[in-house]
Amino acid sequence: MKLMFRSRIWISGLTVWMVVIFSGGSPVLADQKSLWTEKSERGAQSRDGLGLSLFSDLAEKLSPAVVNIRVLERVPVQPFGDYPWGQPGSPVPPGNQFRQKGMGSGFLIHKDGYILTNAHVIDESDELQVGLANGLLFRGQVVGIDKVTDIGLVKIQSPQPLPVLPLGSSEKLKIGEWVMAIGSPFGLEQTVTVGIVSAKGRSMGASPFDDFIQIDASINPGNSGGPLINTRGEVVGINTMILAQGQGLGFSLPIDLVKRILPQLREKGKVERSWMGVVIQEITIDIQEKLGLKGAQGAYIVQVVQDSPAAKAGVQEGDVILEFNNQKLRSSRELPLMCAHAPAGKPLPVVLIRKGKKITISIVLQKAPSRS
Repeated sequence: MKLMFRSRIWISGLTVWMVVIFSGGSPVLADQKSLWTEKSERGAQSRDGLGLSLFSDLAEKLSPAVVNIRVLERVPVQPFGDYPWGQPGSPVPPGNQFRQKGMGSGFLIHKDGYILTNAHVIDESDELQVGLANGLLFRGQVVGIDKVTDIGLVKIQSPQPLPVLPLGSSEKLKIGEWVMAIGSPFGLEQTVTVGIVSAKGRSMGASPFDDFIQIDASINPGNSGGPLINTRGEVVGINTMILAQGQGLGFSLPIDLVKRILPQLREKGKVERSWMGVVIQEITIDIQEKLGLKGAQGAYIVQVVQDSPAAKAGVQEGDVILEFNNQKLRSSRELPLMCAHAPAGKPLPVVLIRKGKKITISIVLQKAPSRS
């Protein structure tokens, strides 16, 4: 579980996303749904209100598909322990031993053993042990990791079909809606907590792709990677972080974002993105007055990276991007998210304001350079 105390870049009290905007460059595969299901076996909740047994029924039905993930690291062992010359008749211990490095949660999305979790749960592991609710243990194989969005895909081999959780829609999730979290906080497996959606579209400064669901259901270290479930029994998010020193403030990755990159994680083990090459800032009152804007919609260009796709398209410092690929920007932070859904190598229309005039240009996003 990530504790939210990562740094931001501040200029005059304003958040500025630095240097580049990365976007998902590959289209979603046509057979994407073969990796998961979106059909819940449970009907929608009654309009008459929540039944007292709703959450207990959901927990009983869905918990078998929620897993505990133990992260092990390989530790070299002195052949004879504290006795460099050994002791007569003593066995020689193995050259390496495993010890637990961390733990987290995850959930099955395919009967063949595909498991969704957070990237920070499984990253830099020497071995993964995946525990099911019925007590069975499996060795887990990392299929793919995307550190930018903190999403990881794991696979286990089982001779029997496995229970799975259907994926819902985070876009349709409403503020105030009831949700349930299942996971292993502090190693306490199959812990169920309930709360509501407190907010959507939260930006925590973790990355330009921030679009978190804020919840008040109790989550703690060990819940990372576990599912956030609506009252239809569908996964709408992956529980990812808590706010340091914040009581009852949890954040989940929206499942719609996860579904967009899952096909690439399965096929390539990583997510290839495209590159735009700008530094953007939110539009302040000062910028509105200076440029004669009618509102705060759009993204203000602070800097254009040399030789970037933006530079080649003629984007200039001081421009305000109003639309990208036929989508209007309500705020600056929407631009990275829009780019994340756009293809590379294809001309895309960009509407911007320059010196008080609205103009339209065309930009061709390129494959992003490697990120260190």
